Amino acid sequence: MNIRKDPETRRKLLDSIAQREFHERTGVHGSDLCYCLNKQALRKLDPAEQTDEETLIFSLGWSTQRWLTGTFDSEEEYTIDGITITPDSDIGGCPWELKATYQSSSRPIEENVHWIRQIMSQCYVTDSTIATLSRLEIMGDWGWVFGRKGLTKEESKLFKKQSKHPTLSAYILEFSKEELDTHWEWMKQRRDLFVKILETKKLQPKIIALASGSGWECDYCTYREKCEEELK
Repeated sequence: MNIRKDPETRRKLLDSIAQREFHERTGVHGSDLCYCLNKQALRKLDPAEQTDEETLIFSLGWSTQRWLTGTFDSEEEYTIDGITITPDSDIGGCPWELKATYQSSSRPIEENVHWIRQIMSQCYVTDSTIATLSRLEIMGDWGWVFGRKGLTKEESKLFKKQSKHPTLSAYILEFSKEELDTHWEWMKQRRDLFVKILETKKLQPKIIALASGSGWECDYCTYREKCEEELK
């Protein structure tokens, strides 16, 4: 038997995903505003080459979304006040946001502030106060990897065995009309700041560019060095 790596086929597979799924977006999208404005603007002003890891992570989300919804059809886009929102899917006429993530199943949904903002935007444009969120937790609660502190060796072994992965959670989120209206005003303010960056090509201070609760973005940002250099 002769087994060898096939880098050419690997490259073709990755390129086919990128060519099919990654296209330059025009206009202002909701995700541009829920995340760091500087990063989203730099993606348009100074596009960085998509990494293999980014392509594959996107593929996980894309494929599991199609698997759970049972459809390959794209959802309707809504553009209001110059902001385009595209819900993942719907259940009973209400938005359904699907997430595939490596975060622990034990992490409270409330900590994912950016997810909540995405869902609130979907509710606003679809005139709904209720939405569904499904979270496919690829690693479960990570207990099968790390165990739990304070257990004996045998207890830890049993705990790891009982810790399942992947897991799936689902939630219903309900908002008041006032909450959604307040959120949308925030989105419009972010839209104005985002457009200003694109027009002037000048980044905003981090305290403005980063939405509250999103400081973690800097740790994983492709543009971190460029951003920090320009903001000196």
